Amino acid sequence: MEELTSQYLTEGKLPSPQGHNYAPYVEAYGNKAWVYACVNVIAETAAAADFVLKNEQGEIIQSHPALNLLYRPNRFMSGRSLRQWIIASLELTGNAFVLKDSIRQDGTPQELFPLLSQLVEIIPGKTSAAPVEGYKYRAGAKTAYYKASDVIHFKYFNPFDFFYGLSPLAAARRSVESLDKAEAFNNAFFENAGTLSGILYTESKLDDAARNRIIKAWNEKYQSAAKAHKVALLEGGLKWQNTSLSQRDMDFISGIKNSRDTILAIFHVPPALVGVFENAPQFNTKEQQRIFWQNCVHPKQTLMLETLTEFLLPDFDPSRTLYFDKDVSNISVLKEDETQRAQAAKIYFEMGYSKTEIAQALGLPFGLPKTKTKGTLK
Repeated sequence: MEELTSQYLTEGKLPSPQGHNYAPYVEAYGNKAWVYACVNVIAETAAAADFVLKNEQGEIIQSHPALNLLYRPNRFMSGRSLRQWIIASLELTGNAFVLKDSIRQDGTPQELFPLLSQLVEIIPGKTSAAPVEGYKYRAGAKTAYYKASDVIHFKYFNPFDFFYGLSPLAAARRSVESLDKAEAFNNAFFENAGTLSGILYTESKLDDAARNRIIKAWNEKYQSAAKAHKVALLEGGLKWQNTSLSQRDMDFISGIKNSRDTILAIFHVPPALVGVFENAPQFNTKEQQRIFWQNCVHPKQTLMLETLTEFLLPDFDPSRTLYFDKDVSNISVLKEDETQRAQAAKIYFEMGYSKTEIAQALGLPFGLPKTKTKGTLK
């Protein structure tokens, strides 16, 4: 057990994110169950969420080269796959990087490729006007350098670093490590026949040969989970004394749940969304879905769309009159809110406010109808 714990402490800990060593954070997606569950549900949901392109008047643009690029960013990925990559990378490392590639003569990119965030190094600029000079991308033995304008950097707020974002996993890493320790302890517990340690003792004096023979025979007969619950036969005055705490004494179940709930809270994922239905009768699943959309998915989708508006759209729209916006019209768990907003829109319209003012004030996913009759909406 000591060897297992020592190995874990030296190899299993997630490093401080201030060192920009993000590889262990990415690896956590593949070997930490609750990290995978949270990141996966967030990334899949946010990637599937609808979005639209609008002009200054809030009118939806149905066809545009920028939309075409986001729907099919490159030859190997769909737009949904790219968005999933962006959100998952943000959750794991606090950063996501997308390369604008195959630049046309008019300055617009033909393709977008995600970069592995753990392989990206930001090269600081020399002036406040250009805080980022470029990006270094190290893949294997090769290193590529990209201009600042060729990379779209999505990042979360980080009070410790101006250049790199801070991931939710960084805040959750202690709870993730606690869960790992609990699972490692449980594995060792069952591998050791359900008993961690104890003492065989006798009032008689034993020589080295007798002592070694007794220990070897005991381990061969009773050690390992497969040999648990067998009846022990003690001879020659031998007695057994348990020196360890039981599973119940250490209250593993409560500790595991506390660590799990901390991870879910940091990622803003309600329990029902990752298959935990303990509180579903008191706090129904639909309500948890609504909270998930409002408190988790929408802020992350908004950050992604605002970053694309700021650092991708100007390549296609130098006048900066267009912007990406989320579209919640098809989200069933938010329909009740849509009904309330529609009623509020009707009241404001009857008060004389314009359709554009109302749509912007209420965050409606569409402009109000252009045709109207006094006192009504059509």
